[in-house]
Amino acid sequence: MPGVRHYGEMDDAEAILAAATARVDRHDLPGARRLLAPLVSRNDLPVPLRARVLLEWGWLLGAEQRHEEAAAAFAEVVTLTAAMEKAEAQREHAKPRSGPDYAGLRSEALLEAGISARYAGRLDDADQLLVACGAIAAGRADHLREGQALAQRAAVAHQRHDFVRAREHLDALAALLPRCPPHDRTEQLRADWAHRAAVSARLAFDFDRARELLTGAGDRYAALGRRIGAANIEREKGAVLDQVGDEAGARQAYTKAFALYLRAGSPLGAAHAARRLGQMRLLKVPEDPDAAGYARRRFEQALRLGAAEPGNRLLCALFLARLERLTGDLDAAHARLAALPISDDDEAPGRLAALPISDDDDAPGGHAALPISDDDDAPGGHGRHRRSGGGPDPRHLSQAVLEWGMLERARGDRATAIGSFRQALALLDADRDPSAASIAHYQLAFDLIQDDEVAEAKRHAVEAFRLSEEAGRRLRDPADRETFYRDTRQAYVLALHCAARDADGETAFRVSTAARAEAVAAFIRQGARFSPELHALVTELALARRTPGAADRLPELHRRLDRLATAELRRGAVAEPVDLAATRASLPPGGHALLVDVLEDETSIANRIWLAPDGTVTVDEVTLPPRVRAWLDRYHAAEAGLAATDQDDDLAALGAAVVPAGLARELERGGAPALVISTGGVLGPVPVAAIRIGGRYLVELARIAVVPAIGLWTALRGRPPRPGAGVAAHLDDHLPGTRRERRFLEEAFPGVRMIAPSEIRPLLAGAAGLAAVVLSVHGTAAAGLDHALTLAPGDALTAADLLTCRLPEAMLMPACWAGRLDLRAAAEPLGLPTAALLAGARWVLAGTVDIATTTTASLLGAFYRELAGGAAPVDALRAVQLGYLRRRGPMPPATWAGLSVVGDGFPHSGAPSHSQAVRS
Repeated sequence: MPGVRHYGEMDDAEAILAAATARVDRHDLPGARRLLAPLVSRNDLPVPLRARVLLEWGWLLGAEQRHEEAAAAFAEVVTLTAAMEKAEAQREHAKPRSGPDYAGLRSEALLEAGISARYAGRLDDADQLLVACGAIAAGRADHLREGQALAQRAAVAHQRHDFVRAREHLDALAALLPRCPPHDRTEQLRADWAHRAAVSARLAFDFDRARELLTGAGDRYAALGRRIGAANIEREKGAVLDQVGDEAGARQAYTKAFALYLRAGSPLGAAHAARRLGQMRLLKVPEDPDAAGYARRRFEQALRLGAAEPGNRLLCALFLARLERLTGDLDAAHARLAALPISDDDEAPGRLAALPISDDDDAPGGHAALPISDDDDAPGGHGRHRRSGGGPDPRHLSQAVLEWGMLERARGDRATAIGSFRQALALLDADRDPSAASIAHYQLAFDLIQDDEVAEAKRHAVEAFRLSEEAGRRLRDPADRETFYRDTRQAYVLALHCAARDADGETAFRVSTAARAEAVAAFIRQGARFSPELHALVTELALARRTPGAADRLPELHRRLDRLATAELRRGAVAEPVDLAATRASLPPGGHALLVDVLEDETSIANRIWLAPDGTVTVDEVTLPPRVRAWLDRYHAAEAGLAATDQDDDLAALGAAVVPAGLARELERGGAPALVISTGGVLGPVPVAAIRIGGRYLVELARIAVVPAIGLWTALRGRPPRPGAGVAAHLDDHLPGTRRERRFLEEAFPGVRMIAPSEIRPLLAGAAGLAAVVLSVHGTAAAGLDHALTLAPGDALTAADLLTCRLPEAMLMPACWAGRLDLRAAAEPLGLPTAALLAGARWVLAGTVDIATTTTASLLGAFYRELAGGAAPVDALRAVQLGYLRRRGPMPPATWAGLSVVGDGFPHSGAPSHSQAVRS
């Protein structure tokens, strides 16, 4: 009959649909379109078949960025299947239905409609569609579809910056996964869960967890042949690496993601990756002459590929304006920003130039001064977050207003710039989006301090720093922490500068102590021990050092050990700053503390923070004279023989630079008060006892202990005394004056046990019951866990080895360079002294410079006598050094000041003296 389709034609339609589906799976979108287009125009197909055709057609339209047409196709499926379900439900005496699964088709259409709406930036619509999908799936016990809806709702929540809700959806999905049937789609859902969970982990700054999840998700996507999934993983890896400062790794990941998206037929994904690559290179303008051209090409590429996505268009225009500002074309930047759309309505977008620039001083808080980045999770680009009344994503708008302020600053209008920065903050919910608020805090403080608005500048700078520190504290990988702090150090620098300008010592103390040996201090406070895994790795490293031909394995083993040691240390790190009250209480009666640090962004500027016995904290900022800076650099380079030269003038210049005038006056009054010096990154390799103040050495004026960071001092001081009995020692016979030192040691401690090199490691493994261990041997100037004492030719006792030991309270290693530490913000100062403190020592006697002389043997002999006579370690060392100076007069530091007490060498009330312990 005319107009009637026969069954054969229906079979043909099924075959065509199957062929089109296969082409979609191969990402042959043009081929799929050619097959599907004739089927879509046929209204005579049975409802189940037409629904499947429309589902495939809607997916194809979405991949082509034709989101409104895709939404219409999915809506038709929902309407058709709902009508059929209603008709069947109204049949009288209906029998149990075994026909088409209309509910399943409808839930699939709702899922795809929700995904399409998410890509289009209609986030409220997307969530409502996904809720409806999940409800139908749950009612049918279709756990797979229910889980898919949860995964997509988590993605929507991420785009809304509602990270708590995203985590709730992911937790629900994790609970549902075990109930899903074994199927490739279940495996893909597991990969989707891992991908989304990795995004949450990154946003929570748990980068180790993020990378672990991404590796698992990537393996699953690869096994399933899901190219877009694999591209998403590379893009997310790029975001993780970018956030921790691994620029090369991030660039490699984004480049790989870009290629994968193109191969998978996802231009929006490729646009996102291209924009990220351009953004990263934008940070190098104008220093890198090639950066501007590269960034421009990437942004224009992103515009072409993601032209249908409004958020992508806005961000590309914003970044191009930033590029023009940075390259000096301020008029072009102004024109582009003034025309920037600030409305979601493409027909009446509104313009940034029409915005009133507020001078509201009540801007909310924010995060660290990180480069602003679009952190949404849409595969194709940045979605628009519609607020309740419609309108632009406030995060995008904040970026635009911030860039307007940067432009006005460049044009010399600081007042307008400040107003823009305030408005950029006011537009944001800093709790949900702290990284976007951060740069406005920093930029606002930067301009305010130039206007001498010191108090307000300090408030914004410290807030930016505080949130940066909260983020960095969670990083366990030492490489991550180092790169993160290198990239965010401006917040640290500006906060300290503002605190010094405001003479706010307490704020300066909180800032300057951040990220300084905090994990080491927490580990000591908790009395923690390293894991069996770390012990095994230390053993593996020791065996590799002794295995011929295994030297090429050592760098990788050291990297693994650095990472594992830092991760285990950081488990005890807490989110609170160093307790100033606890620091004050930990000082000996009448004691002072001096924190000296050099700003890592400007190595000639030093901050001096002084805690006085009356509880006051003062701070000032000084510029190190070029001569002093150059001289310090020679110490940091471990220049051979430097400490053996006459250098009183240099030591006097250093004293004037690092000791505040008020503290100098207090010390010159006499009484030799206790002085705890936190060496920061400046004084670590310097023999601090020889610093000169008013023509006298520091050791003449004070009883000195040095610590890498003040938080470590407080932790050591809070550790209960642990008396031991007896002394064990090994003295290298090849060192100058060893026989003399041995005689003095045995006279001071008649019961001393002399041990051979082969006995040292077994002894140190369980030496906690002793009072002291003495290792008078050669040392090395190496940094980190490779810092070592040479026990015998080819036999080095490293800081890594000490981590696994159980040491007594007193650890004496009067070796050349043994007291040196590499002191940098965010990097735990692991070396021989700190490894000994972690392993149970309270104080360490160590050589800061080259001290291999017979004079050192004599000094050590006198030190042993003083210690055996009941003197506290700092007093014993001071008495010996003063005695030498009285006999010999001024001499180079290596002859008398090369030894330091690192840690807590002061007496404790109620604790037995060292002489009682070692003689018992």
